Amino acid sequence: MTASHALRIARVVQETADARSFVLEIPAALRETFRYRAGQFLTFEVPWGDTMLGRCYSLSSSPECDAEHVVTVKRVAEGRVSNWFHDALHEGALVRVAPPAGRFLLRPASERPLALFSAGSGITPVISILKTALATTARRAKLVYANRDRDSIIFRTALEALAARHRERLSLLHHLDVEHGFLDREGVRRAVAGLENAEFYLCGPAPFMEVVEQTLLDLGVERDRIAIERFNLATSHGPEEQVRANTGHGIGEDVALTVHIDGGIHQVACAAGETVLEAVRRAGLSPPSACEDGYCGCCMARLLRGRVEMARCHALDEDEVADGWILTCQSRPATPECEVRYDE
Repeated sequence: MTASHALRIARVVQETADARSFVLEIPAALRETFRYRAGQFLTFEVPWGDTMLGRCYSLSSSPECDAEHVVTVKRVAEGRVSNWFHDALHEGALVRVAPPAGRFLLRPASERPLALFSAGSGITPVISILKTALATTARRAKLVYANRDRDSIIFRTALEALAARHRERLSLLHHLDVEHGFLDREGVRRAVAGLENAEFYLCGPAPFMEVVEQTLLDLGVERDRIAIERFNLATSHGPEEQVRANTGHGIGEDVALTVHIDGGIHQVACAAGETVLEAVRRAGLSPPSACEDGYCGCCMARLLRGRVEMARCHALDEDEVADGWILTCQSRPATPECEVRYDE
């Protein structure tokens, strides 16, 4: 995992009954290290038994609008890390945090309107992007935010204030499941009517995003205009250990791994059952990584030769995989020789 730093919790804000914002104190010496772009996340190291878990939480603050770094965490039933945040972190507590990362970013050069879809805690990177877009561009925006009921709306007051302040540019649509049922394809079609040429940003639970994404594609929206941020609702008995136990490449000896990184080319022996990331790190190199659960995309590299098996691939879409991109934290070589190149 990328080197982390001990940061102090400046204060805790109760957003809803099960969601809290954690304001991080960034020392002057680390301000450049923790400079971020709207939509990015921080990776936290959380103690769990005899090990440390790495979990990513999006910054809900905006680098252009807010003076503080803020992450917002919704408590998940049996969630290891979300419950630790709510139960163990308080004002003054220290937590280890890796610098900002992530590719769910506002495209600065575009003049297209924005259509943002979020559900539940998926609002966290979306509100960062929305605030930044309203503050730094003249683009119109529409936010469709789905929640169980009105009391579940995270940042309700802040969102309504944004809508009032930018009433000529921002349209805010709250979709409440108790009143309208789950958002379906017809609801998505109605929401995007007149915005078919927009850029789309999606973040929320997988079923929600699948409905929105497929509806957009059916409407003829090109994939490169749909940005998706996926996140992991890991429970106390997460599937990662099961996935690893059931995945193997069938090669009982070391794989010859050629690695292009930091301007150099290195020959690395990847042991049977070892991921590309583990092998590269064991060789003394410093590959990028963050969550190591297949959700953030920080560890992605291009596969130049050979074949790998990925246990998880939530951060890459089909086109990226077809183009040769892999998540090295989830990839185990499936051929005697493999070659990968990290993005420079």
